[in-house]
Amino acid sequence: MRRFLISFCAFTQVFLSFQKLNAQEESSKIFESGNTICFLGDSITHGGQYHEFLQLFYATRYPNLKLTFHNCGISGDNTEGMIYRLDKDVYIHKPSHVFFMTGMNDVIRTLYFKGEASNEIIQNRKKALDEYKRNIHILDKKFKTSDIRPLYLTPSIYDQYSKIERENNMGCNDALIECSTYLKKIAKQRNITVVDLNSSMKHIMERELKNDSLFTIVGKDRVHPETTGHFVMFHEIISTIESPSIVSEISIDLNEDNFTETKNCMINNFEFSSDDISFNCVQNSLPFPTNKAIDKALSLVPFENDFNKEILQIKGLKNGEYDLFIQDVFIKNYSAKQLNSGVNLSTQVNTPQYKQALEVMKLCEDYRKTSYLLRAVPFMEFKYLRDYNGNNQLQEKQIHLNKKLKTIEGKPYHNYIKKSMDAYVETLPKQDSLNKQLRQVQNAIYKKNKPKTLEWRLTRRQ
Repeated sequence: MRRFLISFCAFTQVFLSFQKLNAQEESSKIFESGNTICFLGDSITHGGQYHEFLQLFYATRYPNLKLTFHNCGISGDNTEGMIYRLDKDVYIHKPSHVFFMTGMNDVIRTLYFKGEASNEIIQNRKKALDEYKRNIHILDKKFKTSDIRPLYLTPSIYDQYSKIERENNMGCNDALIECSTYLKKIAKQRNITVVDLNSSMKHIMERELKNDSLFTIVGKDRVHPETTGHFVMFHEIISTIESPSIVSEISIDLNEDNFTETKNCMINNFEFSSDDISFNCVQNSLPFPTNKAIDKALSLVPFENDFNKEILQIKGLKNGEYDLFIQDVFIKNYSAKQLNSGVNLSTQVNTPQYKQALEVMKLCEDYRKTSYLLRAVPFMEFKYLRDYNGNNQLQEKQIHLNKKLKTIEGKPYHNYIKKSMDAYVETLPKQDSLNKQLRQVQNAIYKKNKPKTLEWRLTRRQ
């Protein structure tokens, strides 16, 4: 944080001497520009949103920090499958960091149910957990011998707590907690960062269920988090790997010769009269855009308070109401009392900077959707074509896949796998063009996310 005194007569001279210092940007605690980040996981990663929220956060908070994100999730995968595909599906991207989450399929959810379990079932549960632990050791050793920095995510929660109308694999989350405990033990031995998703999500569940027995932050299947759950996961990740930070802060005290304090932004061309204040401002960050889809999540976690403050504070104003304009666009009316305390502009959807952030959000959404289309290929090749030994021809692969499809007729996931196989056939010839599209979207993100110099004006209503 930098301070400077603005004299009305000698403003230009004073401001120029502090201009460079005041423009200093905050930096990420963990990433550097040029880093490549992979997200290794199962279906919660494959079709999820938490990595989209992370991409949006870094694109808006640190616009000059260019990062590349790769979705490396595969539906139905477990530790064994991740060992098998690590080199060809993850290391192929030459990542600097890998977020790693598994467990939901390792514990074999069908082994858990209400009521007493037989000795055979109990032994099978133990075997599954032992297999998970052995494979975690193997994966940890692979990370250790690489130049990659892993970040371990404990399994997200299985909702065995809510009274929603859905079969409950009671005890499944207890098994995931055991997975979490073991993962944290391994990480502690090697000083690896762990994000404890399960504990944080379970805490929210227990808190909210006191008022609503049907509350859940997971989807209707008790397994896959929807938007609310993914935002909660994202918030836990940034709360673990980053420190609380602001978008920007402008504080002007008219009682002290217009003493001005700023953070993560720079102002100049300051002018004021008895009823008007104006200045130009360039922020080093954009606000994180929100929408109705994450309203529920925002009520569950302190994201706005910890990571999304865009503060304007002006002390010493005459009593009355003031209209805020940015680039001649009316933003909102504030009282002198509100401005004296400070107002948060990050949720004002009509500011130019918020509208710019919305455009970045749309690009991040496009990036995730294109990435998801591309995942159809590794999904089939590492899951359903793993035992294929024929020629590298699509037609012969289709025959093999159709045989696999017949073996799961009548299963609840049959239609999903059929659609995934169809997507594989459609996507395989388009991989190059889709990867090109992905790079174009990424480049567009880092062109669109650069903050602009904007004119701010505050006018007292007569």
